[in-house]
Amino acid sequence: MQNAATALLNETTAANAAETVVEHDTTAPAANDAVATKSTDAAEKKLTADEVLTGIKSTSDFLDALSAKSNEWANNAYKTSTEQLYGMLQECYCLYKAMEVQSREAAALRQGLTKYVQEKGYKFTKGTHSLTKIVKCVFGFDRRRVSAYSIVLRSALAKGVGMLELANFVRDAGGVEEVRLAKSPTAKTPKQKSELVRDRVQQHNLGKVDAAHVGAVFDAGKIDSNTVLIGTWQADGSIVVRAVVESDTVLTGAMASYYTSLKKADEDGNKNAPPPAPLPPANTADEKAVIEDAIANATVDA
Repeated sequence: MQNAATALLNETTAANAAETVVEHDTTAPAANDAVATKSTDAAEKKLTADEVLTGIKSTSDFLDALSAKSNEWANNAYKTSTEQLYGMLQECYCLYKAMEVQSREAAALRQGLTKYVQEKGYKFTKGTHSLTKIVKCVFGFDRRRVSAYSIVLRSALAKGVGMLELANFVRDAGGVEEVRLAKSPTAKTPKQKSELVRDRVQQHNLGKVDAAHVGAVFDAGKIDSNTVLIGTWQADGSIVVRAVVESDTVLTGAMASYYTSLKKADEDGNKNAPPPAPLPPANTADEKAVIEDAIANATVDA
């Protein structure tokens, strides 16, 4: 019997297979960023061997079929088909959404993706988003497309687009390129975020590290400047400091990440804050009396 996630993928694949080939869409390179998927290690450890094999086979069969479809599209219909592309992107998105939930079926699919990536020999960093991995498995023949399509899918995810609304999302935005190039006018670079959060960082003091290794890399010219420490969480809640990282690039990235986390915390706090109490109604009679008294007692310097 098919599990719910596999059934959903098969249903989506069948629906998109009937899409009509229409027009052309272009793509261009885009920057990659990384976010985490929702997974539960505990759920994955409890999977039976049959569940793992089922997840691996379901994911592998799905990605192989979709990869073959994308190669056929690239070799034959690329110049005339945007709708077919949107359909494949939607299937990638549906696979990710099926993996995103916290269930045994989703855990098996996640393990299936990991196994598939290993078998294909694809290399990713630890923080690579699973959507990027899926896109690579499907459109791996073109690095630029992988980057652009990953941006589109992660943009849809950030906007809360439903799994069966992806094609409409891209279409309504004007195409893949329009989604890729879309950028908030108030967007800030990592360096700008780092500068904005610098003073706020120095207002906090979580503790002091004083060790021989830290002293060995000390430079008097860096007094009052920020740095990055690599540490390991301990069972008692403490942190063992492993290394000092002297890199402006790493520091800027860390500060930018801290800025983003603070901004999100502030936004969440504002959402949960009670509405301000309404101001009491003005007593116009009292206000008029105060104004008239002020005028009567006012003095004018000649």
